[in-house]
Amino acid sequence: MTPPRLLLAALVCLGLASCSAPGNPAAGRPGLSSSEGRVHAVLINGGGRREINLQSHLHHLERLIGLLQTSGLGPEDITVFNADGTDPAEDLATRELPASPDFWLLPVSGGMGMLAPPMVYVDSQVDGFEVHPARKRDLEAWFAGAGRKLRAGDTLLLYVTDHGERNDDDLTNNTIVLWGPDPGEVAPRDPESTAASADGAVAASAPDLSVSELRDLLGEIDPGVRVVMLMSQCFSGSFSHVLAAAGEEPSGDVCGYFSSTADRLAYGCYPENRGKDGVGHSFHFFEALEPLGAFPEAHRRVLIADDTPDVPLTTGDFYLERLLAAEALAQGRTYVEVVDELLDFAWRDRGAHEADIRLLDGIGHRFGSFSPRLLGELDEHAKVLPEFSRRLGTYATRWSEALEALRIETLDRFVTTYPEWRDRLKVKEVRALSPQDRQLLAGEMLAAYASFARADPARVERMESLRQRAEEAAAATYRAEVRGGVVLRMRAILTQVAGETYLETRGTPEQRQTYARLRDCENLQFAALTTLSDASQLDPPEAFPPLAEERELLERVMPAWMGVQYRPVPEIPRRRLGTGKGAALVSTVFPDSPAEKAGLRVGDIVLGAAGKRFVEPHQMREWTMRSEVGRPEKLDLLRDGKPIQVTLRPGPYPLALPKLPGPPKVGGPAPNLRVEPYRGEIQLAASKPRLLFFWATWCAICHASVPEVLAFAEARGVEVVAITDEDPEVLNAFFADSQHPFPAIIAVDPYRFTFQDYGVSGTPTFVLVDGEGVVRHYQSGYSLAKGLTVDGWQWDGAARQVRTE
Repeated sequence: MTPPRLLLAALVCLGLASCSAPGNPAAGRPGLSSSEGRVHAVLINGGGRREINLQSHLHHLERLIGLLQTSGLGPEDITVFNADGTDPAEDLATRELPASPDFWLLPVSGGMGMLAPPMVYVDSQVDGFEVHPARKRDLEAWFAGAGRKLRAGDTLLLYVTDHGERNDDDLTNNTIVLWGPDPGEVAPRDPESTAASADGAVAASAPDLSVSELRDLLGEIDPGVRVVMLMSQCFSGSFSHVLAAAGEEPSGDVCGYFSSTADRLAYGCYPENRGKDGVGHSFHFFEALEPLGAFPEAHRRVLIADDTPDVPLTTGDFYLERLLAAEALAQGRTYVEVVDELLDFAWRDRGAHEADIRLLDGIGHRFGSFSPRLLGELDEHAKVLPEFSRRLGTYATRWSEALEALRIETLDRFVTTYPEWRDRLKVKEVRALSPQDRQLLAGEMLAAYASFARADPARVERMESLRQRAEEAAAATYRAEVRGGVVLRMRAILTQVAGETYLETRGTPEQRQTYARLRDCENLQFAALTTLSDASQLDPPEAFPPLAEERELLERVMPAWMGVQYRPVPEIPRRRLGTGKGAALVSTVFPDSPAEKAGLRVGDIVLGAAGKRFVEPHQMREWTMRSEVGRPEKLDLLRDGKPIQVTLRPGPYPLALPKLPGPPKVGGPAPNLRVEPYRGEIQLAASKPRLLFFWATWCAICHASVPEVLAFAEARGVEVVAITDEDPEVLNAFFADSQHPFPAIIAVDPYRFTFQDYGVSGTPTFVLVDGEGVVRHYQSGYSLAKGLTVDGWQWDGAARQVRTE
């Protein structure tokens, strides 16, 4: 049995052209066997807008241009579409300036982020080339003009380094993000959302380029032109559908290489990669292409070398997957069953697939996993990775939150000690400064702040420890995401082996010819670059830690868990009880948690651990996370004002927190009110209809609902009880400044007993209870357009407010 791979082996080529192997059905057809055809390259970096048009994209263009020129192409053979073209406006984000090594000591929330070094923007240029704007109309003009001059036997290399957008309604028709907006659009576009102008008009969507539109553009050129796509944008795998419309067989004259599948991001365009050059599919592809010269060999190298979660694929991979899926459907079997049966047959002649086995082994070694031979065993391995990644991500978030709380507390101590800094660091004041003045302020402030923070070595050591754990967990999370992508790379290799076996044993002549033409189309070679014959001659990249070591790291970075939600004790009770700022008021005890098993209750005040009081507002969380899982710890509490001590055995932090009781059902009994009066007389056991109004002083939509709440109460004869969990002193200040009507009865739920009993997850929430104590209506949230949605209730005032907004 001669494997199809050998029938498609590439010959050494002279010049820049395609090669056809002996026995290839495509040999001799126009545009594939000849080395006389013209090669033209179209390079596209749409950019979107300057904030996300990253410097690495421009470097990719420059790198490819250099490779093309080394291979013999001149400026007349290369057309560049880049961002805003020759417009001198700044259109490229280069990199942020280096921050002070002490900048990490500052909180990332609040106004401190504005003190970070700013992004530097420049006008992008490509020396030696007339650069066209990366807009749809300019691409259309090229295909209608220069594109029609290409002839059968020519090759068009279409390269994209850019952002892509996912079309959730149709993953076969994703888009390439181009530069926007076009002149005449009303607002700068944002690839992630629809922008609105100052006058409220919605900007026209930017003219991005979809799969179907690119297929139409390619339809304007001579059908004998070979088109090779190299696409590194997010969701680029969708563009495999450029080959043919749905239900049609590919001609084999259009093929390509893609950074990922239609539903996956490409990590080279991630915001955190701005300013980094050695990231992503394009970087690794060009790094491999320079010594190897051939696209197929560069692609195989990328499968090992690319250390991002990308899933590099080819049009041949997509074609084989489609054939196998159709075969599984025809047999009434699962895809995995059909593929693994073919793999079992293929592995009978392992020598014929030595290159594939070496590739699988190399990928497994590089990424610290195993080398599969069947999809079934690969899928079993893949099942553990998503949970592994989520758990690590949860841990990284929790350590980061603990670090941020300590940073905030340190900054608060700083401005308390040096009050002259409090006003200077207010968000409004910082926002009003120019970028240059912000950097002057940052330098002056950091010098004083770092000196203050480092005067407490124990505190800085805590911050460094929390930072290290957060970074370790975040790095391991990323590696887990990479391994998830690697599983899909291995899956594609196994699918290719199975698909080629299917073609040889069961495929039709037409299917074999289509696949051979696709492989021949993909075999684009830059002979002038070739210094090595295959990817195995390159040095192996640095290996990931074995998965077993990652599991040990998981144990090391796993925070311990108590199982409570808490809030700092309000200032007035804190003074009365003499608890200090570190005391924590327990507002929730999760069911079956270590806290519940230790006997903690809602309303308990945690003072500290075994005679050592907490002195910072969130120190209890940090202390818990650092505790040893399973080791008993003594906690000092106040319960009903009396000191007690409990023994807690912290548990491992759960991936998902246990669910708390939901809201009461409409038609069911209303829970008792466990609140304290603030204003007005509350008869807790009253047998009269009530509207419970859960609100907060800071909640703007709560205030907007008050006129309707009062109107409803008067019309229906119900009593309104406005319930908040805020401190009385906050309410005093609020009502001292407010002259607007408000419900007469206001209650405070300091321990959030009633908030929990009624399942209140946000404000405002409205609960209508009848005179028999039965819940008749439950509503979370409010809008002026809909108002209160109680059956039979209509209020003209809501409509009037909407019209006058």
